[in-house]
Amino acid sequence: MTNVARVLGAAATTVGLVLVVVTLHLHARGAESVAASDEALARGDTLSAIAWARDAAMATAPWSERPAEGYARLAAIAASAEERGDFDLATDAWRATLAAVTATRAEVTESARKDAAVRALVRLSARTCEENQARPPADCAAAAKELLAQAPLPSTERMSWLGVGGVAFFGCGAFAAQAKERRARAFALAVSLAGLAVATVTLVTR
Repeated sequence: MTNVARVLGAAATTVGLVLVVVTLHLHARGAESVAASDEALARGDTLSAIAWARDAAMATAPWSERPAEGYARLAAIAASAEERGDFDLATDAWRATLAAVTATRAEVTESARKDAAVRALVRLSARTCEENQARPPADCAAAAKELLAQAPLPSTERMSWLGVGGVAFFGCGAFAAQAKERRARAFALAVSLAGLAVATVTLVTR
């Protein structure tokens, strides 16, 4: 095995261990957030319950059910609040849902939740406007449509960086393993490791 292959192998192993540690941490944080949300709701602290449920939804990790549980709690709080006529609290819960989707860059995988949150916020905005008689009904409807038009578009930034990092790591790594000229090999190895770093940071950050 060449020195280049050894370096690349060691780097890949290190990244793998980091990802395992991060995954375990996110599993634990998700479970803690779900439990804290339930406790807050039991003692009547709904705002804290929303915040903890949002944190659970943001604790995305492979094979973790906690994000789904967090979103489910936010939806339940929002539905209950709207049924009671507490539109402000329902709005807080749906905003937390939208914030979790956006913060985790999950606009594609969680598109149904995002659409539900946006439409609920539009509906609540119109109902609040009409009940407060702040504007004529036609103006309230127009304002709600404007809010819908301003909904954030799916972000492709994360996937782009992940793709760039992966191509750099594998492509330049393969070239470095075959290169005979020392400078070319060193440059390709540096670019490969930089690509690995970019992909790792992209995966473990939100």
